[in-house]
Amino acid sequence: MQKIRNIIERNPLILICTILASLSCFAILNAAPLMSKIDNPNSLWIKQLVFYAISAVVIFIIIKVGKDQVYNNIHIIYWGIMILLVGLAVEHFVYTRFAMHIVPFASHVSGATSWYNLPGFSLQPSEFMKIAIVIYLAKITSVYNAETTYPTLEGEIRYILKCIGVMLLPTILVFLQNDTGVVLIMFAGVVCVMFSSALRTRWFSIGVLAVLTLVGIFVFLFVFQPELFSKFFPDHQMSRFYGWIDPEGTINNEGYQLFYSLLSYGTAGWFGHGFQSVIKVFPEAQTDFIFAVITTNYGYLGGFLTIGLVVVLDIYILKIGFDSTNRIDKSLACGIFGMLFFQQVWNISMILGLLPITGITLPFISYGGSSLLSYMIAIGLFMDINYQNNIRNSKRRYY
Repeated sequence: MQKIRNIIERNPLILICTILASLSCFAILNAAPLMSKIDNPNSLWIKQLVFYAISAVVIFIIIKVGKDQVYNNIHIIYWGIMILLVGLAVEHFVYTRFAMHIVPFASHVSGATSWYNLPGFSLQPSEFMKIAIVIYLAKITSVYNAETTYPTLEGEIRYILKCIGVMLLPTILVFLQNDTGVVLIMFAGVVCVMFSSALRTRWFSIGVLAVLTLVGIFVFLFVFQPELFSKFFPDHQMSRFYGWIDPEGTINNEGYQLFYSLLSYGTAGWFGHGFQSVIKVFPEAQTDFIFAVITTNYGYLGGFLTIGLVVVLDIYILKIGFDSTNRIDKSLACGIFGMLFFQQVWNISMILGLLPITGITLPFISYGGSSLLSYMIAIGLFMDINYQNNIRNSKRRYY
């Protein structure tokens, strides 16, 4: 028992991930009565537990191999995933226009072509690409920071162009698959990695101004030119948008998912309706709306505990990264934190009706093998970083 306690004290991520795994499996089990369109929904929590077990093996391999091997070979990993993304983009183009399947195992679901349905499991390459992009950019950023004693316009532009070169093609390919949610997560990670660079503040001011201008243009088009606005988004995304704007008015169509989830947890009070309670059925309970399941069954207390747990995870990731003396580790921590924080805030906000429903899940808690495995790769890297930090700190105390 003392040995286990020492391991947890030296690497708190083990305890945090164990609690997250327990919460995830229990929440998915609670969501089972809401999964009317899924065969044997009570088995999904077992599949999630299997994903966590596979993730533990992946973490063990990463620690044995070492984070430096991942850093040194990230370009190979990046281009390997790129090939898979090209296949999905081609499949989406051909299927949506000619109703033909030409890429083996590629799957078209709910307007998006984001998965390869392999025997026994589904693979979503975009989930792994977001991690690969952050690692790749962390490596580029560490080199830029090491070479920059004083920022120059030429050096900054060269660095920005390198970052754009890494992120542009994957984001275009993912967008062509109609997976807007992952594109937004990728952008969040890229921005946070670049924030850890030696770029001057004015570049980020320009970026914020550009985003605000773009949002203003879309708001103007939505209010005054709705027909033109609808041309920028596919039909299923427009349906989600109108369901977000007026869930009650579109309750029989686009808005029923959000409205019924609001009704379910809105009546839960502090302690919820109890295990596997069903107030109203809403789809995607095990994925996009897992936070609504937790708050419906265990009230605001369950919701606050969930938020507290993910905040602790985020803090430890930043702490481990910033404790490292390796520049890549620091930039990696910023990028992974940025993606996690963005995804957590967006998912919970869309459950509360504050942001549009975009298919963004709650990391480590929502059901899904690819998303979980991709973030567990990052957790494996941070466990190795933490191991190196502990060795360095022990040597300092010894001497």
